[in-house]
Amino acid sequence: MKINVTQQLTELDGTPMVTGKQICQMCGQVVSKKEPMTVRLAATRALTAIFRDEQSLPGDQKITRFHLALKLTDEDEPDLQAEDIVTIKKLVGKMYGPVIVGRMWAILDPV
Repeated sequence: MKINVTQQLTELDGTPMVTGKQICQMCGQVVSKKEPMTVRLAATRALTAIFRDEQSLPGDQKITRFHLALKLTDEDEPDLQAEDIVTIKKLVGKMYGPVIVGRMWAILDPV
């Protein structure tokens, strides 16, 4: 299934969603700026995160996630397999709150 990963996610009221500015706790410098929250950004952040319940995640699973994140980064409309979509949905569900999960799932698995 081809997914346009450049789509910007929206808030509940339909306004475009943006990320927050993040400050390094160690040095106080800005480490990321506000930017549009796209399907690509939400998915790649979830794919490259390590969650508390995954501290001993095997290397082969990390590499699989890495390659999927690269695919989403390199292509604007990647052709995703069913297992790719399942993986993205699972990890987005772990990482984000209801609005991002709802928007992402609607895009990844349209009814």
